[in-house]
Amino acid sequence: MKTSNSNTDSQKLTGAVQMARRGVATAENRWQAAREQARAAKRRRKEVKLIARRAKKQAKEAKADLAEARKALAEAEAKLAKSGVRVAAGQPGKAKAMPVKRGVAATGKQAVPAPKSQTVPSDLSPAPEPAVQITPVPPQENASTAIAAQTGPA
Repeated sequence: MKTSNSNTDSQKLTGAVQMARRGVATAENRWQAAREQARAAKRRRKEVKLIARRAKKQAKEAKADLAEARKALAEAEAKLAKSGVRVAAGQPGKAKAMPVKRGVAATGKQAVPAPKSQTVPSDLSPAPEPAVQITPVPPQENASTAIAAQTGPA
């Protein structure tokens, strides 16, 4: 009878070992999943920091561009005022703002589109050049002199 008890005891121990192995495997899987989630969270925080740094840099550049454009406008207005040329009265139109373009993230994923509130002023269009007046050629001259007069001296 002792042998049947020992068989039962060994079966119980074998079952306990198997249960312990399953518990260890389950704990390892949970630990690996938690570790991977922590790595992913760290990577996301790093990407957010990088995006914030880029946004700050773009804001600085936009501010510098704005200051430069205002300076150029002031110089052009001063030059115009010195020349004494009359300009049609009216307010200058505001330039439409263009959204900030965002690059592709370093991980190969597409970046999140810029919020509508982040805009960069577009370049101001240059003033149109004054029209050149062409004087007609008198009819007594021949065609070759008329072409030479329009193109200038050779």
